[in-house]
Amino acid sequence: MSDEPEDLEVAALQRQLDDAFETTRPRAGFEDELWTLMQARRPVGSRLRDAWVGLVQSIREAPAVPMAAVAAVLVVVLGAGAFVYSGLGRNGASSTAARGGAEAPAFGAQPVPLTSPGAYGKVPSPVLTTGNSDLPTSAGPQSTTSPRAAYAGPVALTWTGKLNLTISTAPVFRYHEPSTNTADQFATSLGAVLVSRPAGYLGSYQTADFSVRVRGTVQSPAREPTYTVLPIAAGGAVDSAGGPPDLALVFLGERSLAPTWTYTSDVVVAGDVAKVTLDRQFGVTGYGYAYLVDGNGDRYGVEVDLQGNRPISATGPMPVNVESAMYTIISADDAVRSVLASSPVAASGMPTATLSSAELVYSLVVAGDHSFYEPSFLFSGTFTVNGTTYVKRVLVPAVDPTQRSS
Repeated sequence: MSDEPEDLEVAALQRQLDDAFETTRPRAGFEDELWTLMQARRPVGSRLRDAWVGLVQSIREAPAVPMAAVAAVLVVVLGAGAFVYSGLGRNGASSTAARGGAEAPAFGAQPVPLTSPGAYGKVPSPVLTTGNSDLPTSAGPQSTTSPRAAYAGPVALTWTGKLNLTISTAPVFRYHEPSTNTADQFATSLGAVLVSRPAGYLGSYQTADFSVRVRGTVQSPAREPTYTVLPIAAGGAVDSAGGPPDLALVFLGERSLAPTWTYTSDVVVAGDVAKVTLDRQFGVTGYGYAYLVDGNGDRYGVEVDLQGNRPISATGPMPVNVESAMYTIISADDAVRSVLASSPVAASGMPTATLSSAELVYSLVVAGDHSFYEPSFLFSGTFTVNGTTYVKRVLVPAVDPTQRSS
């Protein structure tokens, strides 16, 4: 379909040449000029393709050419062809598709970089699901205390750690809310067929061996589009000589669900059930890898429950196309000042949390038909009340306040 406009254009120019021959003999060099014009107006890809065919034909017709020279020419031309057809130098989406190559999943999990800093305009601020009664506004640092709901009073804050940060920008990632068609395509890639569309889900699907439910983005607590796999067939033990993380990866890989993003694994064992979590990470140039955290500040990603070597269930983010844009972020000193400024004034009987560590993290911010993964600084520490030690977490939005909408 893409060659039709080119063919019509060539045909029109050819008619001009025919008309010229019917009326008078063209001036010297006219045919060569016309042919040059026709070639110049053709797409670069088509010209390169013809040049490539001509080169191969010439090599076939000249067997005396040394094979080393032939190989060198082929390498150069193949490299140029890859450059043109990959889309390098065009838009970001084409570039990302080329980077994915044959190994890329059906649903994009690799971020598509945008060239314009702050391309999304002002972005909403990330928040924690808080457990305190005296919380600051959503635009300021957000805090949570664990064990859950065990302490709801105010907690003063002090900082004894050191936050090392050498970057001044970080990517903000964005995805658009998937439709039921997108969910259906995802299920089809797993070999599942649509059964129904329960309330609150994009679809419920089934294969001979397992069922899949796909849910769209949840506002509160914030969670991206998610799939849940529940094996139907009895048994279904995974054959692997490794531990729980290896068993989980084999199970996911057999169903084309192995994550394409960077992760670290964590295992929690309770009785005969092992919960394997593949904690998602985002790459940040100049910093390293930053974990994705939920509304409680806990790392998360894909979860697989195992009973022995038999998978019970799996839950993870449905692969969606993600794009990114760079944003200016606050300095380490500004982050620390923001944390201490959010501390209530110490009073008699008020516990004081000693924050001793901080790291760059990402958290999901839901914003209608699209949502963001935004960078933040997560401060952590402890305090003690009546002999019980609690963990205190404070989340500081990393994006510069001038580029935040709340």
